Amino acid sequence: MKHRYAVVLILIVLLSSLAGGILGGSSAAKTAASGATSPNEFLANYTEALDVIQRSYVDDVGSDKLVYSSIKGMLRMLDPHSSFLDPKDYAKLREDQRSRYYGLGIRVRPLLRDTGRHVIVEPPSFGTPAQKKGLRAGDVITRIEGEPIDDWTSDDVVAHLKGPRGTVVNITIERPGVAEPLEIAIERDEIPLVTVPYAFLVRPGVGYVKIDRFAESTSEELRQALDEMGALTGLILDLRDNPGGLLNQAIAVSDFFLPRGALIVSTKGRAEGSARTYEAPDDEKIDVPLVVLINKHSASASEIVSGALQDHDRALIVGETSFGKGLVQSVYTMANDTGMALTTAKYYTPSGRLIQRDYSNSNFEYYYLDAGDADPQPDKEREVRYTDNKRTVYGGGGITPDVVEAARELNRFESLLASKDVFFQYARRLTSGEVPGAQEFKLPAGAGEGHQSARGKDAKPLPEFQVTEAVLADFRQFLSGRNIEFTDEDLSKNVDFIKRRIRKEVFTSYFGIQEGFRIDVEGDNQVQKALKELPGAKELMLTGQFLAPAPIK
Repeated sequence: MKHRYAVVLILIVLLSSLAGGILGGSSAAKTAASGATSPNEFLANYTEALDVIQRSYVDDVGSDKLVYSSIKGMLRMLDPHSSFLDPKDYAKLREDQRSRYYGLGIRVRPLLRDTGRHVIVEPPSFGTPAQKKGLRAGDVITRIEGEPIDDWTSDDVVAHLKGPRGTVVNITIERPGVAEPLEIAIERDEIPLVTVPYAFLVRPGVGYVKIDRFAESTSEELRQALDEMGALTGLILDLRDNPGGLLNQAIAVSDFFLPRGALIVSTKGRAEGSARTYEAPDDEKIDVPLVVLINKHSASASEIVSGALQDHDRALIVGETSFGKGLVQSVYTMANDTGMALTTAKYYTPSGRLIQRDYSNSNFEYYYLDAGDADPQPDKEREVRYTDNKRTVYGGGGITPDVVEAARELNRFESLLASKDVFFQYARRLTSGEVPGAQEFKLPAGAGEGHQSARGKDAKPLPEFQVTEAVLADFRQFLSGRNIEFTDEDLSKNVDFIKRRIRKEVFTSYFGIQEGFRIDVEGDNQVQKALKELPGAKELMLTGQFLAPAPIK
């Protein structure tokens, strides 16, 4: 039989069933072991059922829907991470891997919960089509190609803004202070998908780097970020909420911190060629105390990195137990622009840990919804392994941090304000001059124009903006106008949170999302804990020992 599908020559490790790398090159299903029933004997049942449905079912159902659904069901029966990728999903996967797409270069979000109108939330990056056409943070998109978007979802808006390179999209925007809507035609161009969105000095000499996922550009983005920050005395690597990505990039990121020849990960499977080991290939290293942040949504490639650094006693792991995904998928290109991610191996950390969480007694939905919420197996049921310096670590149920620090949950009033989207709306009011006497509250005119956020030693100081008592008084009136119920105690107990969130949104509007994120970090208890644990990370790097091994939680 001629090749009906081709293996994609890529290695990926993603949470939502897109994990692993090409571990075998066969392009056709192999016959079952001798003596087993041939799959072909069951195909007659399948084709007969498909034929009966198409001829006799009460409603007309497309063949693609029937076939795609049956393949999805077949793969779901195997494990939670094998999956079928329809043309839309497969195109999105390839876009994410390549770290680029074609569009305008803007970040949008719904303006209000009860309308589909979308607002640009930060200044477009320099050189993007949106920046060249003068789009600004706070511009509200009301129409695309003349069509109102009031009932569109964010996915609908993004899908219509993207398109082939060189094509034109026509949008209508409303701009604060401009009476008439603006009609703008923008030619789409290549836009990089950044995987290291935040990198800056969180304290003098201490770097902070956030990796959102692992794609083709991740290791180079990390190298650039570290170069821009200059000489460091400590580093926080944030892998929280990182679902994974390309395996080769997980290896490349680990290689920044491990000596040449150090084992990073190994894989074992049934297919020929699935048993492989991956070692750190290079000599150049970042030789500073290192803290890695993880949480229950850190999975796959992020667990490979954190597991390797923990097993080699190279980094102190802080946060919450990770998701626990130790299955590797090969991704196959199939007919009609579809793909299939099939589990072909398991991966093991350098100490030999398999960190895959149990899925034998849970359905698909429970497996994902319960991520990180249930306790792992008791100690006696977990695989015991040891780091290079004989610290105890455990397999099964994810990577257990050396220092457990749960994320602080928002209280009732904080959650209320966040759910009502008041901080973004209020910052927009401040920066657009809608507040009486707004000059008292605004940053200097043009403060954000041309500002390129540097990450470290070359960063320019930003203008001061503090939330004064006058701003708080106006914010109180703003809340009352939104019919939000609150007490004086609500405001007084949460004043630091309120000030920080207003500052965050103002700085995001003027200087971009990274500068707003820097404000957010000030109130992030897990980042603050990581800073406090840097001396322990230094001790671990120098001696291979840490005085407070993690409890099993």
